[in-house]
This record gives sequence, C-alpha cells and structure tokens, in this order.
Amino acid sequence: MTSNKLQGLLALTLAAALSAGTALAQDAKTTINVGTITTYPPLEFKDPQTGELTGFNHDVMEAIAAKAGLTINWVEAAWAEQASFAPLKVGRMDVATGVMVDNPEKRADVSYLDFMNDPYTFYTTNQRAGEFTNLTALCGKRVAMTRGSSTTGAAVERWNEENCVKAGKPPLEQQAANSTPDQQLMLKQGRVDAGFTAKSSFAQAKLTGVDEYTALGEPLVTVMYGFPFLATNTELGDKLKAALDEVIADGTYGKLIEKWKLTEDSSIGTTATINAGK
Repeated sequence: MTSNKLQGLLALTLAAALSAGTALAQDAKTTINVGTITTYPPLEFKDPQTGELTGFNHDVMEAIAAKAGLTINWVEAAWAEQASFAPLKVGRMDVATGVMVDNPEKRADVSYLDFMNDPYTFYTTNQRAGEFTNLTALCGKRVAMTRGSSTTGAAVERWNEENCVKAGKPPLEQQAANSTPDQQLMLKQGRVDAGFTAKSSFAQAKLTGVDEYTALGEPLVTVMYGFPFLATNTELGDKLKAALDEVIADGTYGKLIEKWKLTEDSSIGTTATINAGK
C-alpha cells in the first residue's frame, strides 16, 4: 500500500472514530441527572403507598424532559446539599428540583428555570387559630421557620421589626426546622406556637383530607421557585425553558396545578422565564 493511500486510510479511520465519539457524547446527554428531595408534599415527596417519587415539581420536570427528548435519572439528596449547589458543580446533578427560591444573590453560580410562585404565611393548628386573630399576638411567641431561605427569613425579620420591636413588644422567636413536616411536628408537640411556610403546603391537606392547620393573616411575601442549573450551562437552560414553554402552551402545566390542588396564584403564567426572581 502506498504512503498516500495509507495516510488516507488513517485519516478516514480517525474521522470515523471522532464521529463515533461525538455521537456517543450526544447520546450520553439525552439522560440528565436531576436532584430531588422527598420531604416536601405536595411538591416533592415519596408516595407512602408505593414509595415512588411524586409531586408537582416531579411531574413538571418529567413533562419538561418528555418535551425536550430527555430521560431523567433522579438523584435523591437532602435540601441543604442541593442548596449548596455542590452536586451541580461536581457534575453529580445537571439540574435540581428541590424547592429552591430563585435568588439573585446566587446567580454567580447558578441560573434558575422559574416554574412556580408561592406565597408564604404564618399558620398554626386549628385549635390555636383563635389566639392569633390579630397577627401581633405572635410577638413574643415561638415560630418555626425552615432553614435556608434568606428571602423568607428576611420577610419575617421585617415583619418582626415593624410589628413587634417598633411597637415595644417582645419579638417573635424563630425556631429552626428542617422542613414543613418538621414544623408541623414541632407544633403538635407544643415546642412552637406557630409556623411560617408556603401556601402550597396547605394544598396537601386538600389532597389527604386531613386539614389540621389554619393560615394566619395575609402572606408576607411571594417567592418564585426555580430549578437551578449551572450558570455556564446555557445550552441546557435554553433547552429546558423551551420545553417548559411547550408544557405551558399545551395545557399540561395547568392540569398539574389542578392535580396537586395548587391555586391560580401558584402559576408561573403563560411563559417560562430564567432568573426572573427578585
């Protein structure tokens, strides 16, 4: 075989190998690792009967993946781990669904595919609701707050300052909880007098028929939840946003709002956004 023919054959072999490698890389990207928590019904939890992952966030992400031609490998992780973004940074996850607020202060590391709004409110057990017909009755009381959200924490601090401290009343005492179910356990055990949680948490009562809690007053703040992904991975973000737009447009998103007993003010609207939270 002449030198020119050998070189040509080698070039073709190399091109074929590179093409096959590219194809394999593209195939690998059809599966994405998605982080999930299992303790926040009705948004993300495990069905107690089947042990299967379920919830509004879960269903929305599955619908997005279907539109985008992606397969999801669900990765269970604690909320605090996901909120650190470490699994995204090391490549263990491509995106997370763990009920995270679209926080402008975090956007140096991640971008958020916004998918839901959620008002936050004080609440207590039905038996104690009569004690708090005026919200200032919370001054000096113990209030359970889930760790980690600077947005909701700041809203309570502002309310505390305006309604308790400036009025010369004792400030409410914030007690750390790991989740809304943890808050509710603390309430049942009498360790706190009230809690502060998302309006979506009350949708679970409609689903289970076990309505044990009463919202107190009007919501203090409405947050926007987003699915975080690495800020540098704009290709994935654009792909997920386009798919969510399709999920909204074909009515699937609205049906999931109804399925999980969420209210109209939970809806993200007629189009998806990235990094629209304030």
